[in-house]
Amino acid sequence: MPTILNDTLKAELEQTRDRLLSEQETIVETVTKEAEAEIDRVLNYIDSLLGDTTPSETEPKPAAKSEPKATPKAKSSPAPKSSSKNAFDAAKLKAKFKGTKPMDAILQVLADEKSALSIDDLINQLYDEFDPAEISKARRSVAITTKHAERRGLLKKVQDNPSRFEAA
Repeated sequence: MPTILNDTLKAELEQTRDRLLSEQETIVETVTKEAEAEIDRVLNYIDSLLGDTTPSETEPKPAAKSEPKATPKAKSSPAPKSSSKNAFDAAKLKAKFKGTKPMDAILQVLADEKSALSIDDLINQLYDEFDPAEISKARRSVAITTKHAERRGLLKKVQDNPSRFEAA
């Protein structure tokens, strides 16, 4: 089979192949750990939406530690997640919503308001201060919950960009 690769490209491909082969085990371990962590986060989020406050099998399990080889991290490695008490948790609403599910709390806030509220307005009314680096997680959580409530006819979206909601 004739090759269409020039010598430079061929050398670069060989280097890439060699690097991937030498780092394959580390890459697989990293991807596996990240996938397990993401699945745990999704399961915890679903539990919070369902109002499940009891520890369940979805709690993060300590990963079997096999010391990774000393290799450079991939450029796209995510930053370590904040484990501080200021981390965003969709189930940890302000004290006045204690024992309330996030969707019910959103509906309560919207029912008390005279005007439509944005996702950020809802976050400010529902949650105590948390790590600002986790605002996208909070926005995604509240957006998903409002979308479910909208589909059920419990609230209505009255504006896009930014999305604004009011009680149905």
